[in-house]
Amino acid sequence: MASSSLIKRLSGSLQLCTNLAASLLTRNPFNWQQQRNVIYFTHSQGKFRSNKAVLRRFYRLNWGAWIRPRAGRHKHLWRKPYYLRWWAKQHVFCTDEQNKVLEQMVSARYKKPTYFVDDPYEPYQKRHNLVYVPLGKNRISRSYMHALLDK
Repeated sequence: MASSSLIKRLSGSLQLCTNLAASLLTRNPFNWQQQRNVIYFTHSQGKFRSNKAVLRRFYRLNWGAWIRPRAGRHKHLWRKPYYLRWWAKQHVFCTDEQNKVLEQMVSARYKKPTYFVDDPYEPYQKRHNLVYVPLGKNRISRSYMHALLDK
């Protein structure tokens, strides 16, 4: 008698667990996929709207590259040594795939070159296809290029 009531209770609780698991699996309370909220045409004016999160988190250089600060740069600074605190302040270039996605998420207004007075990113706004460019030089002379190649 006791074993049959125990079996009924266990089967009831097992049924409850399976129903709960099935409801949790079918009903997804969280969105597990990435969201890229790009609005191609607004209701009011029919214009493209840029994603504000991209504009807040990333910076586009004039030559098309995107940079971002390192993740976790504000976390637990009290226990990091000075060289890790310095390292966390540095910006990182985004990958080619990330650049493509970011370009799709902003309008043409943000893709135009911008010029600011005392811009901290000014040394990075020009792209030189060289491994090393001397500090303070915007243009490299041919003699300097030949000297580099001869080494």
